[in-house]
Amino acid sequence: NETWDVNGRKQCDDVLRMVYLATKSADDTRPCIDTSGNFHVQTDIFDVHDYNQDVASFSANYAPFGEGGELYDRFKNRQTYDGKMPVFISEYGGIGWTTDPSGWGYGNNPKTPEEFIDRFCGLTAAILNNPNIMGLCYTQLTNVEQEQNGLYTYAREPKFDPAIFRAVLTQKAAIED
Repeated sequence: NETWDVNGRKQCDDVLRMVYLATKSADDTRPCIDTSGNFHVQTDIFDVHDYNQDVASFSANYAPFGEGGELYDRFKNRQTYDGKMPVFISEYGGIGWTTDPSGWGYGNNPKTPEEFIDRFCGLTAAILNNPNIMGLCYTQLTNVEQEQNGLYTYAREPKFDPAIFRAVLTQKAAIED
């Protein structure tokens, strides 16, 4: 997950390729992602992580891809989307909602429950309405330690009515047409 070339620690592409090939030799019936989120080497699914909290710019970034254009990718200098693999937004959202001053979420925390829900709905719609994106995974279902960006608390209590999220996430996605 999210291998980074930082602080002198570089991703070893040959090791990733070897693990991918070993995985596929053990079971070639299932798709395999080499490194989730960025710096793909050899993969069956091209996934990205995007924590942009601004619904308008998030939507604008992926709109051209939905119309047959290029996939928005912050790491074009390090990986290449071949235009054929399925695309998966495997981490998005991470909207912070907490009363714990030591907790955090991505971007500026919403000020009201309505703002949280509107942001969640807008980010999710941008993915679901894109006919070229095959899946999504919201970060995250529950709060974990200092990350207070779950839809549920650390104690697994809903922060908001779960029916809201169910209604949004069970909509037919554009790729299903």
